[in-house]
Formats: sequence, structure tokens, C-alpha cells
Amino acid sequence: MSHTCQAIVFRCIDFRIQSGVFAKLLAENGICAADQFDLVSLAGAAKVFLTDSRDLLLSQIDISSRLHGIKKVVLVMHDNCGAYGIADPAEEEKIQRQDLAEIAGLIAAKFSQLTVEKFILQGTASGNFSLLKI
Repeated sequence: MSHTCQAIVFRCIDFRIQSGVFAKLLAENGICAADQFDLVSLAGAAKVFLTDSRDLLLSQIDISSRLHGIKKVVLVMHDNCGAYGIADPAEEEKIQRQDLAEIAGLIAAKFSQLTVEKFILQGTASGNFSLLKI
């Protein structure tokens, strides 16, 4: 392996979460350095692990692990998420927490050598971002 990074990060494509701000949040929260992660962005982020497309995402983890020597998988959902379409913030967080637990289990079963970290990015509507560790 000639080049390595710390993690693979799954996040939503939502334009309100700009890449530079997102990378800075990861670094400031000690998750991974701003230039030390493979990024997978798609609508609904990690929620896609619970669909028929899960194999595509699992293959991304496999590739990142083999080619870049990652040590962890970082799952980041966010509040005010259109893919969830839940108006009540408390209900949205409850469902996202349940989904993150299920997704982490799926990943851990296939990639036991990797750590899985779960977060909900808060403040999407206001732009006043913070990360809630789950």
C-alpha cells in the first residue's frame, strides 16, 4: 500500500453540508484529519445500507480497506434529511439512531477488523453544525 488514510466516511449529498465545513468538523471532533478519509456521498447517506443497494456500499468499504488501509468506517446522517422525510425532529433522530445501530451491525459482521463510528450532524437547516455521537 503506497498511500493510506484513516477512514471511509459515508455522508449525504445535501448541498447545505459543504465539503470544507464537513471535513473541518470531522477534524475538530477528532474523528479523522481533514485530508485522511475516503468520502462516499449519496442521498440518504448510510440509510442506503438498508436497501437492495447495500452491496455497492459494502464494496466501497472493502476497496477502501484493501487499497487505503482504513481502520474505521464513519457513518454520518443529518437532521432535516429529505431522504427520511420526517417532519418531527425527535422522531427523525429516533429512527436514525435505530438505523445507525442496524447498519453498524451489518458492517461489523462483514468487516470485524474495522471500527464503526456513528454520528448525526445537527444544524443542517441553520448552518450552525455540530456532531452528535451515537
